[in-house]
Amino acid sequence: YMSKITKVLRDPCEVVRRQTFVLLAKLLQRDYVKWRGVLFLRFLPSLVDESDKIRHLADYLFGSILKAKAPLLAYNSFIEAIYVLNNCTGHGGYSESQSQSSQGSQSSDRGQTLFAIRGTDERSRSKRMHIYVSLLKQMAPEHLLATSAKLCAEILAGVCDGLLSVDDAAGRAVVQDALQILACKEMRIHPSILADNSEMDDDGGDGGTANALQAAKGRAVTQVAKKNLIQIAIPIFIELKRLLESKNSPLTGCLMECLRALLKDYKNEFDEILVADKQLQKELLYDMQKFEAGKGKSSREGEAAGPSGSSPAAPDPSDAATKATARSVLKEMNRNVPTPPLHTMSVPKVKSVLGTGALSGSRRPAILESVRRLEPFGSDDEN
Repeated sequence: YMSKITKVLRDPCEVVRRQTFVLLAKLLQRDYVKWRGVLFLRFLPSLVDESDKIRHLADYLFGSILKAKAPLLAYNSFIEAIYVLNNCTGHGGYSESQSQSSQGSQSSDRGQTLFAIRGTDERSRSKRMHIYVSLLKQMAPEHLLATSAKLCAEILAGVCDGLLSVDDAAGRAVVQDALQILACKEMRIHPSILADNSEMDDDGGDGGTANALQAAKGRAVTQVAKKNLIQIAIPIFIELKRLLESKNSPLTGCLMECLRALLKDYKNEFDEILVADKQLQKELLYDMQKFEAGKGKSSREGEAAGPSGSSPAAPDPSDAATKATARSVLKEMNRNVPTPPLHTMSVPKVKSVLGTGALSGSRRPAILESVRRLEPFGSDDEN
C-alpha cells in the first residue's frame, strides 16, 4: 500500500499533503517503514513544494533524519532521481527499476508523471537543481567524486553509446541536468576547507592526528578527482561534443559551460588534460578569456556604481558642452541685470491677417481690440 499512500504527497490540498508527509516521516523515523523502492524518490518533490511548511519539513527530514538513518541513500539513488524527476524512460537501469516499482499496475504512467518535474523552462530546472543540491550536500567528498564519475559514465557516455537519446525532450533534459550538476559549486571538492578544518581545535595529540589524517584524505581525494577528470571525464566530453555538433544540438553550449567550470582551476595544465583535442583546447581557452574579460568589466561597472545602483561616474562630454553653451548664452543675455518690468517693454503691433477689402481700419477684429484694452502686468520687482 505504500505506493498508493505516497501518491497523496502530490494531492492538490496542502493539508492532506502535510499530514501524509508527517505520518510517513514518523514511520520512517521509527523504522516501521524502510527507505526502499520508490519511497525515497517520491519524497523528493516535497523539497520544492509550494507550501513553506512542507518544504521546511522536507529539509529537516533529508538533512537530519535521513542523513543519520541512511547516509548512503542519496548517493545510491542520485542517478535514478535524475531520470525520475525528468520522467525519462529511455534508460535501461531506470526502466528496470520502474517496472519493479509499478508491478504491472495500469496507473504506473500516471504515478510517474505525478512525481516528475518535467520541462526545460527556468522554473522547472531551478526546482530540479534545488533537489540535486540538497542531495549533494549530504555526501562526503569521496561520494561526490564517485557521483561525478557515475554522471559521466552512466549518462554522458550513455548518449555516446546510443543508450540515451537526445532527440526527445526528456533525454535532453537529463543530459542538461547532468552537465549543470557537474558544473555546480556543490560538486566541487575543496581541499583548502578540509585543511582549515584540520588546523582548528588542535589541542591534543589525538585531535591533531585525526585532523592530519583528514587533511591527507582531502589531498588524496583531490588527486583522484584530477586523475578521473583526465582519464574518464575528458574523453567522454570530447566524444559527446563531436556527437552534439554533428546533431547541431543546443546542448553544445551547456557542455562548453560545464567544461569551462571544471577546468578553470587547471588553466596551467590544459596541454596535459586536453592533449587529445587541440581544437577543444583552443575553444576553451578563448571562452575562458572572454568570460574573465566580461567578469572584469562587470566588476568595474559595479565599483563605479553608486549606492543606489546608478553610475554617477564621469558625465557625458556632450552633456557638459551643452551645459557650458547654455551658461554662456544666459550670461550674454542677462549681463547680471534683472529682468525689466513687463509694462516697460515695447509690445509689437499685430497685423491683421484678414484682407483689407473685407474689413476697414475702424472695424478691427474684436479679439485684437480686447487684447489692446488689457492692463499690463506688474513685474515681481514692483510688488
